[in-house]
Amino acid sequence: MNVSLDFFDRFIQIVLEIFYLASAVLFYYWLSPFIIRKRALYAASFLYWAISLIPRFGDFPVWCNRLFGILAFIVPVTILYFLDKRCNPLQKIFLCAIFSLIWWIVMEVMSELGFYQRDISYSPVSVTALVIGFIAYNILYYGFGAAIMFFSFRLLHRTYKRKQEELTWREFVMLLAPTGSMLAVKPIVRDYFLLWMQGIENGSIEQNIPGNPFRILFCILSYVSMLVILIFYQQIKDNQEEEYARRALESQTEDMHRHMEQIEETYERMRAMRHDMGNHMAVIQGLIESGDRDAASDYIGEWRENFGEMGMSVKTGNPFTDAAISGFADRFDAAGIPFEQSFVYPDELRIEPFDLCVVLSNALQNAYEASVSVNDPHVSLTSVLRNNTFIINVKNRIGSRVNIDKEAGIPYSSKKEDGHGYGLKNIRNIAHKYNGDIDIRQENDGRYMTFVLNVMLIG
Repeated sequence: MNVSLDFFDRFIQIVLEIFYLASAVLFYYWLSPFIIRKRALYAASFLYWAISLIPRFGDFPVWCNRLFGILAFIVPVTILYFLDKRCNPLQKIFLCAIFSLIWWIVMEVMSELGFYQRDISYSPVSVTALVIGFIAYNILYYGFGAAIMFFSFRLLHRTYKRKQEELTWREFVMLLAPTGSMLAVKPIVRDYFLLWMQGIENGSIEQNIPGNPFRILFCILSYVSMLVILIFYQQIKDNQEEEYARRALESQTEDMHRHMEQIEETYERMRAMRHDMGNHMAVIQGLIESGDRDAASDYIGEWRENFGEMGMSVKTGNPFTDAAISGFADRFDAAGIPFEQSFVYPDELRIEPFDLCVVLSNALQNAYEASVSVNDPHVSLTSVLRNNTFIINVKNRIGSRVNIDKEAGIPYSSKKEDGHGYGLKNIRNIAHKYNGDIDIRQENDGRYMTFVLNVMLIG
């Protein structure tokens, strides 16, 4: 069997093109959970592949190849930023840097393993065995590299939980510092190999590049360091989230205390009104007997107005939920936001009023904040009791569809200072306390987009 060297060159070229195409697919796979608009992913992945294709079909100087490498990083980042709602640019830079680092680590490990394979001496029994071994080795070589990248990205997906959360500059520097340091080693290692190859070509070096286990160790430690940094980052964010949730609950507890004080004050005024009822009736009777009916009518009107001010604007069957909903009803009215409610407190179930107040306060607060920026806002609150299941339904119109975190099951928040979704998380925690859950939907009737929150509690 006669095999020319062109066969080996063409085969390697085909395998390399498949590998680089697989790298572009893995680029898409790595970024897909973080990017909202898929067209940005398609464009960035294609351009990454197209730019990396250019140096392989031309004889360019070293500096030009490095320029193509820089463009293969900058262009996808730019495309992702402009096509993905121009949001979270720091995270996009970090994600592309992570991809570049892992790709380089895999190539370094595979290259080092190739040196050891080269040093293994063997005597093929025939040319056929040599060709088959060559084909099998390269398929396994690059296939193994693609598999390592795939499982590396899969592990990082599980580690990096808050995929849509905005990165601050401080977090960006903390995450990128070790990754950037490792990427800085890339041109140093490349120059080392170029110098060695030039020495072999001009005859100043006779020995092939030796295998070095420390190179593999460095690559492994680089990946582990990156993974550990991400784990620590997530732990820090978890602690921050617990702190923000605790503060939110403390604020709601203070609101509940204010509602209790308001209820006590109302009851005190009602007791005083009942105590003075006889005096008021005597005054009214005296005015009528004296023939001054106009004065009697004015006195009755003033007395009725004062009595009405003592009561809550909303009657639900429980003073605590009365106070909670009444407070938001007044806020909606002051902001010119139509608010309809038909909430009835479930006396038959063992659900603590405090927990219901937390659910109502968080749900109505979110609805209020979303309605402020809507041209034609509308908010509704209803409740349904079926056997031992109590369902709270809150609807509010929104300007556009809200992005939902697939892992957490709640919308992303535009609040950068406190993370996102703590109100909905508190609602879900209370629902779980009563063996229930929350359900979030977005409905479009052709005129309005409506955000729907259902909270199910089992008493």
